[in-house]
Amino acid sequence: MLKEKRHKRILSVLQRETTVSIGALASIMPEVSRVTLRRDLAELAEAGALKRTHGGASLPDQALISEARNSPIDRQLSSAIDDFDAVILPPIDVRGSSALRRDISRRNIPFIAESAPQEFGTYFGPDNFSASYELGQLAGTHVKGQPVHALMIGHSELSNVQERAKGFEAGLRQVCGDQLIINHVNGQGTYKIAQRVASDALQLKDTINVIFAVNDHSAIAAIEAAERYGATPAVYAAGGESADFVGRLQSQALLKGVAAFFPDVVGMRAIDAMAAALAGEPLSENITPHAIITPENFCDFYEAASDGSWRLQDQCREKLAGPDVLSARRAPAGKRIGFMPHFPAHDWYRSMIASMQSRVKKYGFELIVTPPHQGIAAEITRLQREVARAAMHRIHPGQVIAIGEGQATLFMANELRKLAFADDPRIQGLTVVTNALDVMHCLEDAPSLKVILTSGEYQAADRCLVGPSLGAIFDHIKPDCAFVTIAGATSGFGISAVDERRALAGQRFIQAAVRTVALADNTIIGSDGNHRIARMADVDEIITDDGVLAEDRQSISAVGVKMSIAGDMASEVPVQTDRQFLHKTLKS
Repeated sequence: MLKEKRHKRILSVLQRETTVSIGALASIMPEVSRVTLRRDLAELAEAGALKRTHGGASLPDQALISEARNSPIDRQLSSAIDDFDAVILPPIDVRGSSALRRDISRRNIPFIAESAPQEFGTYFGPDNFSASYELGQLAGTHVKGQPVHALMIGHSELSNVQERAKGFEAGLRQVCGDQLIINHVNGQGTYKIAQRVASDALQLKDTINVIFAVNDHSAIAAIEAAERYGATPAVYAAGGESADFVGRLQSQALLKGVAAFFPDVVGMRAIDAMAAALAGEPLSENITPHAIITPENFCDFYEAASDGSWRLQDQCREKLAGPDVLSARRAPAGKRIGFMPHFPAHDWYRSMIASMQSRVKKYGFELIVTPPHQGIAAEITRLQREVARAAMHRIHPGQVIAIGEGQATLFMANELRKLAFADDPRIQGLTVVTNALDVMHCLEDAPSLKVILTSGEYQAADRCLVGPSLGAIFDHIKPDCAFVTIAGATSGFGISAVDERRALAGQRFIQAAVRTVALADNTIIGSDGNHRIARMADVDEIITDDGVLAEDRQSISAVGVKMSIAGDMASEVPVQTDRQFLHKTLKS
């Protein structure tokens, strides 16, 4: 594949997913080597089109934040949690997802954790283990009395699908006992990867006679892989995201049973639960219905639509969903419910969205569907601003400070600018040394500040100067404090960045300054970037927010680094430095 086409494909994936790993790209473009993909990511990062992350890439912060601010309302995309009266959040496991959940909790708005338990949320979804256990027992009765070799196509990252695999195995083992061999493979919940791992397993093990898949796409992939090799395993699936997939029980001989979780019913009941919560009633855990669908009972649940597709029977849907919630303290009309699926085009979420749109009309509510990364970007931005404001407590009149590149330090420059135009005495006589062009432009007309730009090679992706010559200025000036934005912080590896040249620039700042203060929101603490900036012994203080985990805070503090929480710093008594005292003396 030509480089231009590879780059377009990578950027297309990022626009859709916002983050992507090297492994995911390799599965999407199997004809391209991982070495080539890493080189492509480096070139695109250099051009500013993406941001390197540990093991992959993401959209640049500015792109995420801009998208969150500018998404048109007529497409029903919103980024502001402020605009939501309640939130329904499916399982997501990306950087910043915990920050998003904390933000929802901080605002004290009703929060449903759909399909999988989540911190701060009220669980709303099926009993994944029990449903799959029943399905496993059914499979056991089908093959009872013969040796069983089962292939489990799972997903190692999501807790709800892990529970499905555990439940099916337990149910199958309960019936089959010792006559059971099980092989686990990770299909990552996608058709293409599931088909590849199923094909590999069926080629190597011709004794496989039972396959369990944690979702519809994985089951379809397994069926097609089996047909390709002439294998005849009995296939079972949990999910039933699409009625048309469940309909394969009528035509596909290999598919023997589906643990159906009815996404349209889940959507209706979620809106009912939110209606009660918005009327002042407490949210409580809600286990949504499931059914084991087989060729024998399929027509008890589903019927053919006019276009030949399958649909859940209306009377069945209403019975499973239960009555509308008509509380005596009914919530006023006009409430806005935010639904934040990571993959809104997925069959499960398409069904949920359609049923929720229908249900909100009965209450006079509005459903806003928005990808979670918009809320994540907005919350990380808020946390970085909070950290930047707190950093002002480490600045004193007459100091020389070094400010590196990065989003948090740019926010810090904005705070300095505000103080300068407010004629705040804290920054009188302050000198700022920076390698970041955005910081320089932010402060270029700020009164009472002297701004010095380092030398170095221009790095367009980050709008900063890097390279060996960057440190030349520090032969003539010694900063009292260096403020650096980081991408990782652990007691073992130290503070780190995702870009080698930015890491080297950070090292220059730290080596030159009397003190070092690292700025990091809580999503960064406890993880490592690819390139070390400095060992923890070289850092004096890390300023973060109150979302940092206690164990991470303790492990870093244990090696002698001061961990400061932004919200706690406002009450600190300012410490007068020697330079500050001298500045006051000369002024008087």
